[in-house]
Amino acid sequence: MSSEAIQYSTILTSGTGNPRRAWMTFRRAMNIGQLMGIHKPDTGIEGGRLMWLQMTQGDRYLALLLGLPAGAADPGYNLEETFDNPDIDKDLLFARKMCDLSTRIIERNESVSTHAYATTQEIDEGLDRLAKEMPASWWAIPDMVVNDRTREAALTFDRLMAQVWFFQLEALLHLPFMLKSERRFEYSKFSCLKASREVLWRYLALRSAENKSFCCKIIDFGALTASVTLFLGLLETVVGTESPERKSDRNLIQTVLESMEEVSQRNKDVVATQSVNVLRSLLAIDDTSGRNTGNLKLTIPYFGVISIIRPHKAPQGIQTTLPYVQPQQQSGEQGQTNPQQKQQAHTIDQNSTQQSWPTPSFIPQITTQQNPLNLPHVSFTSSQFPPVGPEQPIDDWGLPVEMDTLFFDSLLNTDIEGNWIF
Repeated sequence: MSSEAIQYSTILTSGTGNPRRAWMTFRRAMNIGQLMGIHKPDTGIEGGRLMWLQMTQGDRYLALLLGLPAGAADPGYNLEETFDNPDIDKDLLFARKMCDLSTRIIERNESVSTHAYATTQEIDEGLDRLAKEMPASWWAIPDMVVNDRTREAALTFDRLMAQVWFFQLEALLHLPFMLKSERRFEYSKFSCLKASREVLWRYLALRSAENKSFCCKIIDFGALTASVTLFLGLLETVVGTESPERKSDRNLIQTVLESMEEVSQRNKDVVATQSVNVLRSLLAIDDTSGRNTGNLKLTIPYFGVISIIRPHKAPQGIQTTLPYVQPQQQSGEQGQTNPQQKQQAHTIDQNSTQQSWPTPSFIPQITTQQNPLNLPHVSFTSSQFPPVGPEQPIDDWGLPVEMDTLFFDSLLNTDIEGNWIF
């Protein structure tokens, strides 16, 4: 089998929801490519360098998803090349730099260094610089994604997929620190939620009415994990009235749920069907009135384990301290209620050369309500990244731990079953 045939096979197995088989197929394709010499900068095989880049992209994406090391060392591209070169293909240079950033995240995840957050900040600065290199028009989401098999439609699709990959990287970069209570991790929470919104807006564009033939279970899975991440942000409820951003985020998750329901009913898609069940269960828990006291343990392979426990209502008259951490936001970065409206993914400051880190503000709010909010306790363990610090066991929370268990196994089952012959 030629390397081209193997590469097409990896695209098929990825799109149909077989990440581990796709990863193994990519590794085989890379081994054949190395024997052919296409990994070398001076390869004489026509199209060899582009093929190697595509193999590297797929390997990095799946290795990060599966928590595995990269399949090859530095692909040998000139990463110092800049976007100022008028003859450069900006999309290809963007992809090459994304491969490098993916490798750095994989290396961070595998490291046991105590300086993991400093590394995270450095990678985040790299993502920010890369985002500013692309024009604002490149980040815009089209009102409608047309699938008319033209070159323009293919370029639009590729651009949206590259953007999804970018924001998935940003979310995966900050996810291990998202629920940490220390003030220094507030930026990670802010970045993780922002990136998740960006993923979902593009997912809805790809799932638009004019693109019903689109099929990629890996992207569906990415939309689920982005929705779950955004939901974790919903659980940090502000005392008092609901904020516009929180309402917008809930509406966005609800819109994704409706889109997945349509996919589930139309295509009998197992991944979409189970995603619908997960999102329904999570939205049912998001009930600040206290009527819903259900607890849930959600296990998502290739993502992590989430435990959500609601304490019983405190006795009336008991003073309850509810610390709320509010990240400082820049204007224009609020969530938007219309997911298919054209969005600019980043506020691009062409005159800025260095990341501007927002200064978080810590606002403790103390209430003496007659019926204090029934705020949940949330624990998250990442599949890819080791715990940042000592985690307090659920049994030590002093709360009842009877909970429903939900296991998102559709992608895992699809990956296990079937013919694994290569």
